[in-house]
Amino acid sequence: MNHRMNDQIVLKRTGTVKGERNIVSTTELPLHTVMGCLRAVESSWQRPANADPVEWDYKATIGFLLGQDVRKDDRLEIPIHGEFVVVDVRPGRRLLAVTAIQQKRGAE
Repeated sequence: MNHRMNDQIVLKRTGTVKGERNIVSTTELPLHTVMGCLRAVESSWQRPANADPVEWDYKATIGFLLGQDVRKDDRLEIPIHGEFVVVDVRPGRRLLAVTAIQQKRGAE
């Protein structure tokens, strides 16, 4: 299968910093744009039994070149689809296979 790295995806990552009095906190690292191949976005939904709002799940499967620095728990801003959280990163023979999810509740 031929994968074209045509999709511009914004990579958002947080890091830890040590402040005054050795207090460790998280901070946003600079945004980084990577090129990838958006292979699929699947959606599913479920209605909890106790009549809570409907929960929607979106799962994106994305391919990156092996040299790209994409890690678990990174956030990816995918054009048109919104922000996803990386839950799985698997290096293959030619591509880095990434699975990311997005969860919404009710009419969000």
